[in-house]
Parts: sequence; structure tokens; C-alpha cells
Amino acid sequence: MSRSLLSHGVILRTGAVFLLARSNYWGGYRRAASVWSFGDNSNGALGISSPLLGAYEPARVPDLPATITAITSGHYHSLAVNADGEVWAWGRNNEGQLGRGADAPRSTWCKPERVLGLNNVKVKSAYASGVVSSVVGDDGSLWVWGSSKRGQLGLGKRVMEAIMPSKVEALSGQEISKVSFGWGHVLALTRDRKLFGWGYAENGRLGKMVEVSLSSSPQFSNSYGSLDSSVPLLKVEEEPVAKKSMEKFMPINWEPTLISELSSIEVSDVACGFDHSLILCCEFRLPNNIS
Repeated sequence: MSRSLLSHGVILRTGAVFLLARSNYWGGYRRAASVWSFGDNSNGALGISSPLLGAYEPARVPDLPATITAITSGHYHSLAVNADGEVWAWGRNNEGQLGRGADAPRSTWCKPERVLGLNNVKVKSAYASGVVSSVVGDDGSLWVWGSSKRGQLGLGKRVMEAIMPSKVEALSGQEISKVSFGWGHVLALTRDRKLFGWGYAENGRLGKMVEVSLSSSPQFSNSYGSLDSSVPLLKVEEEPVAKKSMEKFMPINWEPTLISELSSIEVSDVACGFDHSLILCCEFRLPNNIS
């Protein structure tokens, strides 16, 4: 008799935590999946209608099908994928990351709704940043929606908004297996182990694909503090002005570009931090007793 135990998946992100009971089989019977959430609910990321701004105990997310197979969360919104390749979204929508249009009433943010515009795509996995949502189809295509002035959409130069899911045409012909979002940059790994990056490129987080001319950029600290005691800290009221000035000179790669420095390395996994990147590489070695 074939059987499998009910499995649980946990994803931690700013704003919410999710527990997933996946659809599995026990004695030939399929178990229904359910998504549970707890944490900050000020933007509706928990998917529950509650006057409370937070939840300390896990609560089941309503209005989702019983065939959910994958979940992910952005900073303040959430995505779920079902066995039929459909996607549900809920949470913050200021940047249109729910795929409902930025004008959707805030009172509806907490209700999971199916993302439209993916009728011809069978979604296998979903990924998100604070302002962008994305999915990968079973054909390896990458689709994105939301709003990012730092190029996280990857849809072309100066394209900062996508109200509906849009295919990343620069990756046509590539089969994407995983995507990871940082604060302003993105990395995508293909099934044949190639690595592409796009978005905000400062400090080398995308490798050498974008050369930054420091001589033509204003020299502001990119954080509230400075390790150099000789550089005075900006006054609080000056910080927004300084940031707006810096945004005019942001080093941005608007479309996915192959990270050529890794062309001779087989990459097996990738992860983006706030402003840095990690990759896991594999090497094939013969056992010591084989010459």
C-alpha cells in the first residue's frame, strides 16, 4: 500500500509566516492542502479578515482551493500556487503586486484572489519582492507584475510598472528553474545552470555587468550610518532629498543579462540578500580510488 505522511513547508518573510500542509496521499487517498499564517497583518498579508494588526497564533487562510502546492511571500504580500497551475495573491497592493491594478480597494487586499492574465501559463512556482510578484511556468517562462523603479521587472529600459502579468521576453528560449529577489536586484537560474541578473546593480550585487562611474555620481552614504567617522551623517530632514538625488544616478540593468563571470562554473542554487548575492556551485570529482 502506497502512503506518505502529510508534509509541512515553512516560509519566513518580513510581515508574515506561513505553514503549508501539502496535498499528499495516504493509502491512495489525497489529502487536502491548507495554508496557515501568522505575524503582521497591517497590509493584509495574512489573508484573514481581522481588525487586529497582527496574529500570534496560526490561522487558516480562507478562500483558497484545497489543491495548493506552493507558497511564497514578498515583504507584505503573499502568493499561492495550486496543482492546476493557477496563482492566488493577497496583501499589500500599493505597487500593483496583486495583479488587480493599483486602484483595488484596500479593504479587499486581505482576500485571496486568483491572478488573471495567466490563462495560457501553467504555473509551477512563485517568487516575490516587496514590490514585484513573479511566476515560472512549466515551460520555464518567467512572468512578472508590480512596480519597481529599480528595474526588478526586467521588462526593458525604463519599464517600471506592469499592471497585469507580463512575460520577460529577454529570457525567451531560457528555461528558468528558480528566481530570487533582493531589495532591488534579481537573480534567475536556468535548468541548464546559467545565471542571469537584473535590477539595481550597485556594490557589485550583479557582478561586473554594470560599470558604475563614481566620479559622475553624487557621493552619499547608502545607509543612515557611516563606517568612516570623517564623513558626517546626513541630518534626518536631509535624507529624503539626498535619496532622491541618488536615484537619478542609480546603476540599473533593465533587462536580464547573463552573469559571464560564472560561465565556467555550474551553479546549482542562488539566493539574494538585501544587497548581496549568494550562489551554490557544484564540482564533479572522481572518487579517490578511481584514476
